[in-house]
Order: sequence, then structure tokens, then C-alpha cells
Amino acid sequence: MVGVMLKQRLSLRLPGTAWSRFMAHCVSVSGVSVAGWALCSVGLVACKKKPTPLPAPEPELREDSPENIESAAPPTPSPSPGPVAARCRELPQSAPFRIGELAPPRRAAPSDPEDGGPDDDDEVPDPYAVELGPARADAEGFTLSALRSTKGQTHALIALVGADADAASGKLIDLGVVHGDPDPPLFAALGKDLLLVTPDTDAGGGMLRVGVLRDPRASARVSWGQEITGVRRDSTFALEASGDRALLAYAAEVLGKIRVFGVLLEPNNLKQKLTPEPLSAAGADVDSPRLALRIGGYWLAVARSLDAPKTKPKSPPNDGGPDLAEGDSLLDIGTRRIEVSKLDAQGKAISSALVVTAAGARPMSFELASAADGSAYVGFRSDDTTPGAAGGALQLVHVKLDGSFEKLELSGESNGTGTPSFLIDASMPDKLWLTAAGENGATFFGTVAARSVLAGDSVVRGGDLIAARDGKLLLARAKGTAAELSLLSCAE
Repeated sequence: MVGVMLKQRLSLRLPGTAWSRFMAHCVSVSGVSVAGWALCSVGLVACKKKPTPLPAPEPELREDSPENIESAAPPTPSPSPGPVAARCRELPQSAPFRIGELAPPRRAAPSDPEDGGPDDDDEVPDPYAVELGPARADAEGFTLSALRSTKGQTHALIALVGADADAASGKLIDLGVVHGDPDPPLFAALGKDLLLVTPDTDAGGGMLRVGVLRDPRASARVSWGQEITGVRRDSTFALEASGDRALLAYAAEVLGKIRVFGVLLEPNNLKQKLTPEPLSAAGADVDSPRLALRIGGYWLAVARSLDAPKTKPKSPPNDGGPDLAEGDSLLDIGTRRIEVSKLDAQGKAISSALVVTAAGARPMSFELASAADGSAYVGFRSDDTTPGAAGGALQLVHVKLDGSFEKLELSGESNGTGTPSFLIDASMPDKLWLTAAGENGATFFGTVAARSVLAGDSVVRGGDLIAARDGKLLLARAKGTAAELSLLSCAE
């Protein structure tokens, strides 16, 4: 499982950072240029719009399938919503584990009382914040990655947290400086060691550095090996380990088209010659790879662009001009589809691609996870336009072992802006949690079932659930420019 991307709330970095992640999920496949997207730099929440619900996907669709103010009565006030019920309780800890430092309150520059008050130029900007990456439970607690800005430089980190998420039981390991606004590192456990893949940028563009963190909870020795160059910088990448090897999937541009490649990594042989193999066919833009473990190999999910990119944006309305017609948007990313396929232990495709989205869909972000029986789940959001005011409804699909799939019913809260995340609890393999950022700062979550019910919680509100272990959930919450972790006991 790739893990959760927490930029929507835990990162207070400059807008470019959050925007690059948005582009990673919904722009790179379509071919829309970065310059075109500058028209929509308000951010993810401001760049989405509630869509018309999509039609149900067709089963077994394969890759080759195609009034006077004075006289009016005063308005009746709408009833205010009651408090959000508490499903969770926070477990006691002497001090929360914190990544980053609490920043002092901002001070506005003094203003002349005759100048009408401060303006935008008088505000002191917020410092950079911590950005969390994927989190996984392990035998001793939790492991997660992060980015943190220190003295103008961005450092990649690995955090080791005890089972109680207490400050006394955790440590931070600095992996060094990274450049070019990257994602947090990915990691995969191999015994007591961690295989690392850290994105970076050099003079030639995007790259991925491969390394191993030996015995991270004790001596914590980092060794770096080969580098993979030519990586698409505005794309996601994925990493999963099986046995003594791991599979890395990433996107690169070849002959004007975006393709997904896979490479097997051997942690005990960092000097190995890396030989990437294409995981997508030539001739179409395929991006945003996700990996999940499968009995005998891996599940691979990708996003494929279905039509030519529309590089000419519509002109925004002038102050005195007409508004855009209903359904229009400043940019059109084009239709896409999510495809899922089976890979063997060597990372080779052993099935044709299964299309799990309906015709005409525009999946903006998605996630992939393994089920206890070896099948897979795909959670995704779709929008019929971009930009807009809010996100689309969440959808959930179960991909079965026989190559068919089923759309599962989601009730409760499902609208929002965040990328969905799956939380796997190794001690309770039959219980898979689905969580995502909702509207107005809420986080909704629930267990995956044939009819899943998603709801928010007063304790979780404003935070993000990032991992599960022994029936408990790990909560990450922004604290100034830092991120604090605590452990929750939650009812389904």
C-alpha cells in the first residue's frame, strides 16, 4: 500500500508544494501544461467541484473496451448541525511524539494608524511545516516518513514511533537534504531493515535514490546505492516488498508519452544494475502507479488518459463579462480511467488490465490496498469538471481474484477533497479501514464492507488517521508548523 498523502492539512508549506501533489494525481496523465494550471493556483479545495454522480461501472470491462425586500418575510434560519458524535477516545501518553518544532506566533509588521491598517504586504509569512508521508505499523510500533524544512533546506526523514506513540519511545533519522519540492520518501520493511526510495532532483530532472536503513531502531545506519534518473517529477511512485526483493513502480516520459516502469530492487545488493521494464504499453499516457501485495506477486493500479490533452485553457471571465456557462471550467483534464492488473513476483504482468471506472469518468485521485483473501480494493474520487468548489464523492471497488470487480455501497459522509487512504491492521487482517478528508476540516472513516458506513468524529476532526495496529488507530495532527502523533481507540 502506498500510504497516505497528508498535504491537505498537515502541510503548511508554500502553495507550490500542495499544488505539485495535486498535479501528480490529476494533471500529469492528461498532458495539461504546468503553465496552464497556473490559472488554478488557489489549491486543491478551491480547485474542485461537486460532480454529478457517475454511472455505475460496467462489469468485466477490459482494456480493449471503449421577491420585494420590504414585503418579504424574514428568512427562517436553518437549523445548526449538532455536535459530531465521538467514536474515538485518545489513549493516555506522557507526551505526544512530535515531528518538527512549534513556531512562535506570527507578528504583523507595525502599521501607521493613518494608513488604513495593514495590507497583505505587512503580513509575516508562515514558516514551512512538516509534511508527512506514508505510515506503516510494525512489530514494535509505527514507521513513517516525512519532509521538514530546516534553515532553508528540505530534509527527508524517517520516524520510528513506539506502540504507544509516546515521545519517549520514538526517534527521528535524517536521510539528508533533498531538492526540487519532492514527495516524502517511500520505504518497505525487509526484516529489521528498511528499503528506502527517496525522490530528489538533479540538473537533469527528477530522480529516485535507492538505499537501505539498517537496524533503524538501534544503530540506524544508512547506505545509498543506485539512482534512477529520468523520473517524471510531477508523478507519484510506488514501492512494495515481497520476500527478499521489492518492486518499485514509477512514471517517465518516453517519446512524448508517459509510461509506467517497474524495477526489482535487491536490498542486499545496492550496487546491482537496475533494469527498468515497462509496465504500460506505448502509445498512451499512463501515470500514477499504485502497488499492493498479492499472493504470488503484486497488484498494480494506474491511471490512463483516454483523449488528447486540451492545452488551451478557457479564458476566465472579466469583471464585467459573463460568467462561465454551467458545467464549464477554466481547464479540462480530459477523461481517464483506472486500470488494475496482476503482476508476478518478478514484476511481470500476468493479466490484461481491468478497467474499474465507468466510461467518461475523471478520477482525480485514488488508492489501492490488498484484502485479507488476496483480492484488492480501489478507492477513488471523480470530478466531472476542474476546477470547482469542492471534491467529488468517494467510490469504492472490490477487485476479485477471478478478475472481475464489484462496486461497493458507501453511505454516510463521502464528499470531500482528500485522497482516500486504506489502513491495514496486520493483527486484524479482516478489518480494513477507509479514511479521507471531508468537507470543513472533517475526517471521515469506517471499515470496508459490502456496505461501508463512513462518518466523522469529534476527536479526529482536524487530524488525519494514518495507520492501524492492534485495533488502534494512529492520528496525526498539525500543531503549529509541527505534526503530533497520538493513539486512538475507535468504534467502527
